[in-house]
Parts: sequence; structure tokens; C-alpha cells
Amino acid sequence: MTFGTMKKIKKHYRIISLLLTLNFVAPVYALELSELLHSFNQQQKSTVDFSEEKHAFYFDEPLKSSGYLQFIAPNKLYKFILKPEKISQKIQGDELHIKNGTDIRTINLNTYPEFSIIFRALVSFLSGDHAALKKNFKINFENNPASWVLLLSPHDSYIASHVESIKLSGSENKLNKIIITEPNKDKSITHIYNHR
Repeated sequence: MTFGTMKKIKKHYRIISLLLTLNFVAPVYALELSELLHSFNQQQKSTVDFSEEKHAFYFDEPLKSSGYLQFIAPNKLYKFILKPEKISQKIQGDELHIKNGTDIRTINLNTYPEFSIIFRALVSFLSGDHAALKKNFKINFENNPASWVLLLSPHDSYIASHVESIKLSGSENKLNKIIITEPNKDKSITHIYNHR
């Protein structure tokens, strides 16, 4: 009788332990886009290194560049290309400042929506602005315990004729890759690493 009771108690402990383990693991599976964006919203400043490949039908081989990116909340995005030549691209609000050697140009992003949509997508994502993403894109979000993928497709038909999709992927609160695809299937692939 006692032996049977002990077996039942051990069985109950095993079930409770299993349930506790499942409850501990569950939040990893339950990551929602709003939670991901909130985690990015909490990062007021971030710096990462990048390597980029531009694939286009008119290139004999991919055009490669590398450098580092810096984001300062809520709307400053800096891209410093170090190779093959030094070029800086700085976004502050609606203005893009490009410096190539001694040549400095300023572009109003509102004038070139088909060009600025990529920058706006990154700024909206890194600042955790869900409303801005929904306003400009059709959103498809997929996740699993190890990684997540956010696919953005422009609502505006004119912009979509230049940029078919922007695919962001990463793990937890780290962005690891950006793939920008054009309607003719030309694409740029940016790998991001050394988050700091």
C-alpha cells in the first residue's frame, strides 16, 4: 500500500516538474512582433559592423562593401562605409547627408520615397515604431525559439515598383541580416555582427 502511494507521488512530481519546465520554455515560443519591437525600443543607442553584397544583373560579380552602422533613438541612422572606399550616410529625421571624400550632399527623403523607404523601414524597426511599419508596409512576421523573420512589402504601388520587399531577420533583440529585393530580383544582402 505504501509502495503504491509512493509511486503515485513520484508520478505526480514528474508531471509537475514537466509542467514547470514547459511553462519556463513557453515564453520563448510566444514571442510576438509587439514584444520584439518593444525590446528594440528600449535600446537608445546601438552600433554594429556590417558586410554587404549588392547583386544586380548588370554586375559581373556582387559589389561588396563593409563598415559599421549606428542607430541613435528615435530617428538617427548612420552608415559608415569603410571599404572599398570611405563614404558616410547620415539620416537625421527627413534628411540624408552623404559624404564621399570632400563631396557632401544633402537629400530630402520626402523627395525620393522609392529610395528613402529602405531607411525609413530600418529606423521604424530599430525604434520599435509598430504604427509606422503598419502604415508603410504589409507585415509578415515568423518566429521560432532560435530566430525571427520580418518581411515588409510596401503598400504604395509606386514604391513597390522599386522595392519589392525588405526582409529583416535575427535572434532575440539582435538584427542579423537585411535582404532588400527589387521587382527585377536584384537584391542587396547585408550581414550584421559585433553588436555593441
